Amino acid sequence: MYYFVTLLFVILSAKASFFDLTNMCWVMIDIILLWVGFEKARFHKSDVELFGKFSLIYISFCTVRSVFLIHLPASYYLNDILFLFKYIFTSFLFCAVLRDQAIHYLTKVIFHLAILSLPLYCLQLVAGDTLYAVGKAINFPHAHFNGYVNFLVFTYVKLHHVRNSGFAWEPGAFGFFLNLGLLMHLVTNNFNFDKRAKWVMLAIITTLSTTTYVAFAFIILLYFRGRGAKLFTIMFFVGPILCVLASMMPFMFDKIVATYNKDMDDMKNIQTLSDWYVQHGETMPLNRFASILYLAGLFGYDLIWGVSNVYNETIPLIKHLNLSNGIFVFMAQFGAIGLCFLLYSCYLFFKKNTRSIELSIYSLIVILICGFGECIFITSITLCFLFLYHYSMPQVTNREVVFDTGGLRNTKMVMAK
Repeated sequence: MYYFVTLLFVILSAKASFFDLTNMCWVMIDIILLWVGFEKARFHKSDVELFGKFSLIYISFCTVRSVFLIHLPASYYLNDILFLFKYIFTSFLFCAVLRDQAIHYLTKVIFHLAILSLPLYCLQLVAGDTLYAVGKAINFPHAHFNGYVNFLVFTYVKLHHVRNSGFAWEPGAFGFFLNLGLLMHLVTNNFNFDKRAKWVMLAIITTLSTTTYVAFAFIILLYFRGRGAKLFTIMFFVGPILCVLASMMPFMFDKIVATYNKDMDDMKNIQTLSDWYVQHGETMPLNRFASILYLAGLFGYDLIWGVSNVYNETIPLIKHLNLSNGIFVFMAQFGAIGLCFLLYSCYLFFKKNTRSIELSIYSLIVILICGFGECIFITSITLCFLFLYHYSMPQVTNREVVFDTGGLRNTKMVMAK
């Protein structure tokens, strides 16, 4: 039952299927989580207190912002409150029901879906049109349009016909789930790079995503540090290899430079380009750097506390833009204050499991890199970090990683919980 619930939750988080676009699916998943929670006697008084305290903080923040800072119509404030009960509440229920088993089942489901994506990716490479035709024939609601087709557990995008989108909406988003699953697996399993981790690494390679690869490089750094390697040793041996590989791959350094230059050109002609896309019934895509410049120029200091969950309805032009920088999109919704709160919750989770400030910081860097490339901070699985630190129970092991001036050393652990 827990596996099935987690599978539903991950598919919902992936935002690639009708699950995310249909309110009834959200309601049904909440009902299933509540039923399992009561059936298995998983809810306690402390859970009500935890969500109650968080809700009080959240509603107070939105109220102060709406009344004293932003001065938008009441509908924006109500939409922000709705976000709490539609999105955050689902993440809370998942954490409260699975409790200390949440990470185990999340990584297990992500790993299984990653392995499943590999043969489907191979089929995509040799018979993409057939795969697309099958998806259209299945005819899930909101699941096929303009070269995009979703099978719940796999997505094929003709625009990315040589890249693996897995169960997410595009390859970079799939890379986020893979990196997150691998990261959680390592920090909760004594940095054991086992067979499942190797399968996930293979799936990461198939995404051909720049931000995914950069985030994965930091996971490798975290892995070696967690295993006791000195930072200088890692930089001396692994650093040059990664630099050579990055310079040889056309979608790494060259793509970053090309993307930046294109973003600068797009910003100079954003109104003209946007008008063209609107006339053709499409939205104008803004890459990572252009998204930063546009939102920073548009909202300015309001990005400190955010504008609204539906910030894109405040300016007509934004409705016709497809913003891709998840960090600044989240700041437009909940501000730097909200982002810091979420990241601090992530830090508490990683610190609890790694017992190391340095490794916790590396973990945050991985999440920030993924967020720079995709709008991942409002996915249900990321919002879980608001509560995961409360429920996670670190594994008891026979060693503990301790930092000192000489690097890492192993010591006997008295208590890991």
